[in-house]
Amino acid sequence: MRNEFADDALPLDAGLTEEDDEEEQQQFRRASKRVPVRRGALPRKAASRLRLAVIAVLVLAALGAVSFVCYRYVLRSPRFLVTAESIEMQGDAPNSREQVMQKMSEAVGRNAFRISLAERKRELEKIPWVGSASVMRLWPNRLRVVVRERTPVAFAALGERIDLIDAQGVLMEMPPKSDYSFPVILGMSESEPLSTREPRMKLFLRLEHELDGGDGNKQGGAQYSRNLDEVDLSDPEDIKVLARGGSAPILLHLGNSDFLPRFMVFLTNVQKWEEERGKLESVDLRFGREVILNPDNHAAPQPSAQADAQQPAPAVTLAATQAAETAQPAHRLEKKHKHGQAER
Repeated sequence: MRNEFADDALPLDAGLTEEDDEEEQQQFRRASKRVPVRRGALPRKAASRLRLAVIAVLVLAALGAVSFVCYRYVLRSPRFLVTAESIEMQGDAPNSREQVMQKMSEAVGRNAFRISLAERKRELEKIPWVGSASVMRLWPNRLRVVVRERTPVAFAALGERIDLIDAQGVLMEMPPKSDYSFPVILGMSESEPLSTREPRMKLFLRLEHELDGGDGNKQGGAQYSRNLDEVDLSDPEDIKVLARGGSAPILLHLGNSDFLPRFMVFLTNVQKWEEERGKLESVDLRFGREVILNPDNHAAPQPSAQADAQQPAPAVTLAATQAAETAQPAHRLEKKHKHGQAER
């Protein structure tokens, strides 16, 4: 019996799927050769930054070199040496100009850029007349000095010497040509620190301010400080002034307050007091409504219409409850001593 299937030939790819065919084909294909890619040592962004950094370093190095050359030139070139003609002074400073220029002459011959302006300023402000100073450097070798002088407010007696003094208590030598009109302050010492003299000068300025009506008093138009010849500040609790108003200057004890009312008591009554007592040496106005009159024992007695009926003024201190703290008419001051001593 013949097998009907024996003569049927099977194809070569019988039983193979598409996946098997692809795997078989890959076995007989030539392997693909990989092409190597060349890469730099640094990423592209890092390389760009590195180039910028190198350029910046080169630029800074060039600028540094140029700066160094310029620096050496400025410090060594004779063009920048200070001369006497290159120092200029501005401001009205007639009393200190000579001393200021003498101090600044120490900079002559030195390089303008090697001079410490702060040190020059400190040296200039050590001059008594100089209140403040500034020093500026100008191209190429000029120095400009601006000075503000102190303003004197009084004379100060220092032993046998008379100096000027300002509101801060700084003593200044009297200039050769001066035309000042001030009272003379007593009780100052050159050896005292400024911390001692300055509070006393504030007291003097308050005295002067009140006497000139600065406290708003109705007598504000008057300038009573012009009546003062001397002001003794040795005792801050008792300001003593040598004032004009009587037949001769009289020493007044004003205390440390109410200067104007007390001074007005003196001006209003001094003529009457001298008619009754003769020439006075001092008047003490510190005790409110009580005024102490001290006659001048060295003065010659002055004739008056009542000379025959009056006794000579005693040498002891006389006290009379005579004055109010504000100026009053003279007839309201005629009272007896509070202890019962009768006026003579």
